[in-house]
Amino acid sequence: MDVQADLTRIDAADVLELRTSEVGEGGLALRRHGGCGGLLPVERVVRSGRSLRAPLGGLPLEDGEWDVLWVGRDGRADPVDTTDPGVHLSDRADYLRRPRSRELRAIRDAEGRLLLRATTVEPYAEVDWVEVPAPGGDTVTVRGVLAYAPDPDGAGAPMVTARQRGLDGVLEAPAELNGRAFSCAVPLEPAALLFRPERPHNEWDLWLRLPGGAELRLAAHADDVVGKKRKVVFPGTVLARGAGPVRVRPYFTAADELSLLATAAGPAGGGAR
Repeated sequence: MDVQADLTRIDAADVLELRTSEVGEGGLALRRHGGCGGLLPVERVVRSGRSLRAPLGGLPLEDGEWDVLWVGRDGRADPVDTTDPGVHLSDRADYLRRPRSRELRAIRDAEGRLLLRATTVEPYAEVDWVEVPAPGGDTVTVRGVLAYAPDPDGAGAPMVTARQRGLDGVLEAPAELNGRAFSCAVPLEPAALLFRPERPHNEWDLWLRLPGGAELRLAAHADDVVGKKRKVVFPGTVLARGAGPVRVRPYFTAADELSLLATAAGPAGGGAR
């Protein structure tokens, strides 16, 4: 039996919602994609007209992809097809705001079949805005939201910390928290002053330290755009130092994490690694 869905989403409570073609009696099940394992029934599916809502939170899902199947009364299991690409940015923003150690995503494969992707995740600081300095300025403004992290708790003020990769430099500046939203202004002048010319690239990795001491890496994953390192290029700011001018700019690493790069200004200055 062909089952077609024109809406597939997983809400912040890990409930799979489908808007399907008319289907008869039956239920949903999952099976490891590409494997020959047995079916994992999805219990407590609620039907309302063409809509199905299926809680997934308690299912023993290992990391990887799972086929979403419709199991009819005769026991036949058919894949659920979908026309929905599965990218709903407003849903992603809500999803990030809940503490969790496992992320569930509804995706569509190359054949148009609905898959569920389970991934182990750790808390981080999701970046949704980076503002480079205007001419004459020397701070980068960053805003975002705490992703998958518990609500901040404990004494102390939030801070943004930059650590000089492979070296011993550490920079700190105040940050602000408004609920689960954060903002910070990262000064660039200290990165220029601590520039080590024997290393053509001086990278500074950015972390948000919460009240209580937990540290979250600044990164941008929610929009599903991978490879930002070559797709998003921020302009640099040239700052004076004793041994010569230094260009400092924010950049996304190969892992889509936000860092700073300091290089000697001029033709010899290189790009981010």
